Amino acid sequence: MRSARRSGVMTEAGMGDSIAFLTIQLRSIPNAERSEVGAKTLATRIVHLSDLHFPAASLDQVTALEETVRELSPTAVVVTGDLTRRGRRAEFEAAARFIRSLPGAKLVVPGNHDVPLVELGRRALLFKRFGAYFPSDQAVITTTDVLLVGLNTAAGMRFSMDWSLGLAQSPAVVSVCDVLRKERKYRLGIVACHHPLTRTETDLRRSRTKGGDWAASQLADAGMTILLHGHLHRPLVRRLHAGGHEIVELGANTALSDRERAGPAGFNVIDIVDWHWTATHRLWIDRKYREADQS
Repeated sequence: MRSARRSGVMTEAGMGDSIAFLTIQLRSIPNAERSEVGAKTLATRIVHLSDLHFPAASLDQVTALEETVRELSPTAVVVTGDLTRRGRRAEFEAAARFIRSLPGAKLVVPGNHDVPLVELGRRALLFKRFGAYFPSDQAVITTTDVLLVGLNTAAGMRFSMDWSLGLAQSPAVVSVCDVLRKERKYRLGIVACHHPLTRTETDLRRSRTKGGDWAASQLADAGMTILLHGHLHRPLVRRLHAGGHEIVELGANTALSDRERAGPAGFNVIDIVDWHWTATHRLWIDRKYREADQS
């Protein structure tokens, strides 16, 4: 298996660019903390959506996605950015209505498309419009066995030819690290952001995130085990070695947009049961979101 090392992050390139089916055992609960959990069976289900890009091209597809997520009955729904096309108020309202219709707790982070793009005078708003619909104080979800934390990697404004690329800003990364260190304890630490933090061979240009390698190392050292992201419009799973720790990167395809780059639209489902977790992928095929073939 080929590997590449950059700034303390080693990626296993052979893990591929289509979703893999993983079964991982979490570390045992420390004896001192077992009384807090008790003997009950633990189960958390996370639906990971990304790149919704409202308004959707097909209302039937929106209905199908809502019905599928309801059937899955997740504990939490994570949306890793690009809820809109141009950051317009009507687009945010449509995205917010859809997300409110879904079951479970919600964690939503912005993407580069969630900043007003062409409306005169609106650029100064940056993420204020996003925050009006999805407040930053809702960017943490805690269950008995999982800690989910959101990280904003969308730049908003930057001195760059490509505003769509990711930016891992030090204050935001440090803040997420503080939450992981204080709140994670024995839980599975999951961080959700819009952009990949390390470059992937399938999309070297769009996977560039300034400060990403440093952020991955800092977050892994603070207790992150899984990184969720979108942006690339393709499903992705990789094992990374960051900060001396092994983490798993799960990228979600666009769930609704017709801008598909690696097969049909889809989303990820992560199940954590009794300290084991699995990841599967749902694909938009024949007007339904179907579980990907595990063979």
